[in-house]
Amino acid sequence: MNDTDRFQTWQRDTLAGHDDGVEMLSAGPFRALLSAGDGATTGWATLIDGAPTEAETTKSLTKLRTAFKKHKVALEIEYNETVFPKVGHWLEAAGLKLRERNPLMSCRPDSFKPFATPDEVHLTQLSAGATPAELEAFQAIRWTDGGELDRVPQPVERLRADMARPNSVFLLAWLEWEPAGTGVSHAVKGAAEIVGVVTRKDRRRRGVAAAITSELVRRHFANGGDFAFLDAANEEATRVYERLGFSRFGANLIYR
Repeated sequence: MNDTDRFQTWQRDTLAGHDDGVEMLSAGPFRALLSAGDGATTGWATLIDGAPTEAETTKSLTKLRTAFKKHKVALEIEYNETVFPKVGHWLEAAGLKLRERNPLMSCRPDSFKPFATPDEVHLTQLSAGATPAELEAFQAIRWTDGGELDRVPQPVERLRADMARPNSVFLLAWLEWEPAGTGVSHAVKGAAEIVGVVTRKDRRRRGVAAAITSELVRRHFANGGDFAFLDAANEEATRVYERLGFSRFGANLIYR
């Protein structure tokens, strides 16, 4: 199975295995998840099936917009451009705007090139026994893009709930014994999504992101996984992941 098809399989497995209390909505070729928590509902939609037409896409968008408006959630759609190259024009014609286009990158066990972690970088896997200070540091780094964004991080209680999910790994990196970076992997049926790889802005270019990503991938493959993927935030990040054995297989588009 090629990487594009493996990614599509992961999407279907993830949607099928959604948590209790999460509403899944089908609208033509789209699938959406709406989740209530922390006093608000969050949601996203993706393209998953077939070869949609413009008419089918437009009709399905009406259904999605109605459902998201009912829950007071802004509509967000993400998908692999390689599989659905025409859909972007139809979404824009319907009033949505492209917000992000990030390279989709994948790694297999036979292409993986482990990173030699610098001696000064230390990695801690967060667990139920993590201290409040560790959890707060993790949230502060991850949700402010390492201090680049002036926004309130997600609450520690949300992190504790996420950590309780099976087959997920949360790593906190330390540099000079200060929290310096974060990374997360979520595995479903042998495929792992790598997310939240963020380095504190004053600790960058010292191997933190490479060390985190390498360790997440190493653990996944050591546990029998066959596929790891991520979407890179920029070309600099792409080069880091290429050195670990990742290669591009598409582009993740996000429309809002």
